[in-house]
Amino acid sequence: MKYYNSKNNNLIDSSDLIAMYGTDSAIPELGIYSLSVQPNYVPVGFNDLGNGTWYPVESYDSMRTKSLNALVASGMTSEEALEVLS
Repeated sequence: MKYYNSKNNNLIDSSDLIAMYGTDSAIPELGIYSLSVQPNYVPVGFNDLGNGTWYPVESYDSMRTKSLNALVASGMTSEEALEVLS
């Protein structure tokens, strides 16, 4: 599981939390918060949802690449998919 480390503005893994703090839970007192979703991408930023959780923001390029791949996998040609996304 991943968490947001607001002090360093990055992700921290639960294994690192265990090694450093002896827990695999969020520690808001240290600026370590739960994420609203577990990203399979490198976030370009984080948004505070105001309820103790943070949303990891995916880059536009990453989202566009995933969309392009999905359209091609559905049967479109690369050219058709690019046109749809333009």
